[in-house]
Amino acid sequence: MRDNDWIPGTVWLVLGMAVVWGSLRLKLGSLVNPGPGLMPFIFGISLTICSLFVLIQTVRLKLKKSKGPRQGIWTDVDFKKVILVVGCLLGYTFMLEAVGFALTTFLILTILFKAVGSQKWSHALIASVPTVVVSYLVFIVILKVELPAGFLGRF
Repeated sequence: MRDNDWIPGTVWLVLGMAVVWGSLRLKLGSLVNPGPGLMPFIFGISLTICSLFVLIQTVRLKLKKSKGPRQGIWTDVDFKKVILVVGCLLGYTFMLEAVGFALTTFLILTILFKAVGSQKWSHALIASVPTVVVSYLVFIVILKVELPAGFLGRF
C-alpha cells in the first residue's frame, strides 16, 4: 500500500457507484429471475466495497506516517511511463482494426512489458506470447467473440 493509493481508490469508488446507479435504472429482477441490471449491480457493489477497503487502508497508512516529512502526492509518479501507457492504449485502438487482434496485442504487450515493467527484451517477448495465446483462446475460441483479424486474416 502506498501513500497516494487514495487516487485510484477514489476513482474506483466513483466508478463503482456510477455502475450501481446505472444498473438501478435497469431492471434488477431477482436471483431466480435476474434482470439485465443484476450483474452490473453486483459488480458495482463489489467494486465500491473493494475501493472502500483501499481508501480505509490508505487513510490508516497516512495517519501512521503523518509524523514524518511530508511529500507531494505526485512525487513517486513516473510521468514518462504514464504517457507511454496512454500512448500505447491509444495506439492499440487505432491499430487494432488494421493490424488485427493477435499482432497488435503482442506488439503493445511487448512494449509495455519492456518499458513499463522494466523487463529485458527476451522476457518481454516470452511474456507476451502466452498472454496473447491465452487471450486468443479465451475470447475467440471459447467465447466466440469476433475480434479483428487485420491484414493477416486476408491470407
